[in-house]
Amino acid sequence: MAQVTVYYQHREGGTELVNHEEALYFHRDACEVIDHYPWVEEQALFEELGEGGGFFFLLGDIDSQYATFQLLPIEKDGGVLYLDIVLKPGFLGIFGRKSVSVDYDFVSIADAKHHIKAFFEDSIESLYVKHKK
Repeated sequence: MAQVTVYYQHREGGTELVNHEEALYFHRDACEVIDHYPWVEEQALFEELGEGGGFFFLLGDIDSQYATFQLLPIEKDGGVLYLDIVLKPGFLGIFGRKSVSVDYDFVSIADAKHHIKAFFEDSIESLYVKHKK
């Protein structure tokens, strides 16, 4: 069973963003984190302050082989979703690198949860093959 780490930020009673980190083992845990995010409050504060929180899901080791989803809330029921997969970091991060990036643009929360489910079902290698063009 793969561990997915989620890093996320939101405000807790003030104007400063507070960092959170959780280890997740099941897709339902990721859905719970997303469901408990203060979407409406963060959207209002984003419009007022010009900065907002978001989610960063990590599968693997950021220093070697990994996959990440970044979900940036922009509405109360959706956000922008990005996927990055690094199968092989390469020499100096350039030569021989095997990676792929996908920009999903705006997605609903339900769609974001559906995409993130792959982190709990697939390996980094299979995600790379699936998304490689």
